[in-house]
Amino acid sequence: MQTTRDTSQSIQFLLLGALVGVIGGFLMALFTMLATATYLQVGFFTPLYAIAAPLIGRQTLLTSLTDGVFYFAPGAALLGLLVHLLWSAFWGMIFGLIARGLHLTGGVAIISGLVYGLLVMLIMGFIVVPLVGAPDLLRLVGSLSVIIAHALFYGLPLGLWPLVQPQFFTRLPAREAV
Repeated sequence: MQTTRDTSQSIQFLLLGALVGVIGGFLMALFTMLATATYLQVGFFTPLYAIAAPLIGRQTLLTSLTDGVFYFAPGAALLGLLVHLLWSAFWGMIFGLIARGLHLTGGVAIISGLVYGLLVMLIMGFIVVPLVGAPDLLRLVGSLSVIIAHALFYGLPLGLWPLVQPQFFTRLPAREAV
């Protein structure tokens, strides 16, 4: 049955988008955590606590800002990581749908992924974060180079996806009438 096969392929495609988004989100989170521990000299897990703050309150975040690099609250860190990776998966699926619709390949796909990573960061930072009442992590991190690096770490895996699996993004031949 054609519809079942199409549905199965669509689900597989969306799951791949989620996976690529999670990979980008993980890279971005790791970079941010390293930057906060080294460059900002606050807790390594501070970004995860900031993400979890709308759900659990700001006490863990405030403690991580004052108690040094090695402060660790496992529940808050895992919750922040889960929320971050869920958003990353969502945005990865959206990129996949856009890239498939536009048939992105080659260098255009890479550039599109990088620009998309920057756009996602701006949407999250200026729309979603204020709506949910989360601390402004962009201001916490502060540096323009760090902000751009976030977009690169998230957007590059997305932009490389059409190069690694071009069969999902090239034009499909028209179906023949039966």
